Amino acid sequence: VTALDLMELRQAPAGREQAVIRRQVRHLTRLVDDLLDVSRITRGKVELRKATVPLRDVLARAVEMASHLIEQKKQYLSVDVPELDWHGDPARLAQVVANLLTNAARYTPEHGHIWLDAHAAGGQVTLQVRDDGMGMSEALLPHVFEAFVQGERKLAGAVGGLGIGLALVRNPV
Repeated sequence: VTALDLMELRQAPAGREQAVIRRQVRHLTRLVDDLLDVSRITRGKVELRKATVPLRDVLARAVEMASHLIEQKKQYLSVDVPELDWHGDPARLAQVVANLLTNAARYTPEHGHIWLDAHAAGGQVTLQVRDDGMGMSEALLPHVFEAFVQGERKLAGAVGGLGIGLALVRNPV
């Protein structure tokens, strides 16, 4: 709204203001979508659309969803995923992993490292997201997957959210 007001006052080409509006609208859209997802998931209204797909394809989509923040902070992402098929809801798994990666990126310093690994054993796939970020307190660990719970932001340049991402991870998994 502020950018729109500035555009009206200046009556000039609005390239910079339009970029601000675009960024703010994307951010608000994502927040609203996440809030709606939290509501649907906690009320059990999410219908899983299962398919058998290459795990690499699903995780590539997740990396793509989180890549903007990772690139913005000039972080290094290492992905180690074997070639294997996976059965489940590809869209939900991509969302889950993207939320984990985004959370890792938020609390990892510029030029930090994030790892996404997968391995299969005994008919199960284990996914792991690690980073060399600031970590979290012992007191926060039991609550980290609850909606609107957030840790401290001691890191300069940390890009905070609303504490929704990890809540979206828990229920679909």
